[in-house]
Amino acid sequence: MKKKISGILVVITCLLSLSSCFGPHNKAKLFPVNEDSKRIYGDKSDPTPMQLKAPYEEDETGEMAERSMAIREKLYPR
Repeated sequence: MKKKISGILVVITCLLSLSSCFGPHNKAKLFPVNEDSKRIYGDKSDPTPMQLKAPYEEDETGEMAERSMAIREKLYPR
């Protein structure tokens, strides 16, 4: 009985120690397709995109608010 428990503990200890070794190796290296594109990434050294806000014109008439409410009512009726 004592041998069984100690054997199980040894196996569990070995598995836990081996599983901790695989963490750093389980990573995918990503290579951006357009890494050197100044149009996409700008003139920066790190490859994070510099994106601008989407320019939307102000809605003076309120037509877009009415339209979006109609779509919302159609998709999510109460």
